[in-house]
Amino acid sequence: MTETTTLLQDAAHRLFAEHVTPDVLKAAEQGIWPDRLWSAIDDAGFLDVLADSETPIEERLAHASVLLKVAGRHLVPVPVGETAIVRMLLAEREIDFPQGPLSFGLVRGHTHVHGDHSHVEGKAVRVPYAGHSKALLLATPDGTDGVLLATRRLKWNDGKNIAAEPRDDLVLSDTAGTTVRGVSGELLEAAGAVLRSMQIAGALERVLLQTVDYARTRVQFGKPIAAFQAIQQQLAVLAGQTAAASMAAESAIAELASPSRRRAAAVAKVRCGEAAGIAASIAHQVHGAIGITYEHSLHFATRRLWSWRAEFGSEAIWSEQIGRAAAGAGADAYWPTIAGAT
Repeated sequence: MTETTTLLQDAAHRLFAEHVTPDVLKAAEQGIWPDRLWSAIDDAGFLDVLADSETPIEERLAHASVLLKVAGRHLVPVPVGETAIVRMLLAEREIDFPQGPLSFGLVRGHTHVHGDHSHVEGKAVRVPYAGHSKALLLATPDGTDGVLLATRRLKWNDGKNIAAEPRDDLVLSDTAGTTVRGVSGELLEAAGAVLRSMQIAGALERVLLQTVDYARTRVQFGKPIAAFQAIQQQLAVLAGQTAAASMAAESAIAELASPSRRRAAAVAKVRCGEAAGIAASIAHQVHGAIGITYEHSLHFATRRLWSWRAEFGSEAIWSEQIGRAAAGAGADAYWPTIAGAT
């Protein structure tokens, strides 16, 4: 980790620790937008972590890796990652982006490109923070170009995931927007999978720290439950899952600008999704009855783990794609494909 990356990590921890409180999380679940938090993030320059074209892409991705994991660890209830990714994609194509929250997603339908403008028809479901965003970057699953739509011209149905984060549905009928060349549905899906993997990795760190701390302070039969071998074994498994998810997510974001991004995203989403399920189960077992109450803060993390593992492709969806790629490579290339040698 470079000195700049370390400084960014420390700054992000301080900012999020100050502004993302249980009260802010509870208010966000009620649909109250955290203005102070968003302004602080914007003023800190975090949203441009990927958009600075003068910085090599490898360095930008390393910075984003740190920022997104810290955001996931603090359960930041605003679209930091979505906005940073959209700004990057637009800046690379010298397209001005509106100030404020941005998001992206896939639209089931078709687009018609007319020069610098495109028309979209179809349905986009469970788009993150669509109702709070100034603009959305959308593409069809098999499309080669994206379209940037100003949300002031759109209508949507408010929705939420099980963590009560906004996930809104849009119906688009010949809706016009700015053509964004080279932003395919494949790219947006991979970027979304990497983003959720990084958030899961960060949230897992939070769950691990919270669970270890509880086990050390919760006394049963005259001693902390962390002294019992069964609990120690569970905590060891939780730590291992956290480390594996972190490694997979960091490897995937490092490949986001390379031709192998889809494979890396698939591996990360599968591994992080698996870790999310195991970790949430262990954390709630160790916490016991108190961990399932709304008054205890554990659920803020575990509900997000359950939500994020299903977004931008579940383990089942990405596992199938990995399997099809391996099987389609042929007998001689099967093992190199599985091992990542090709």
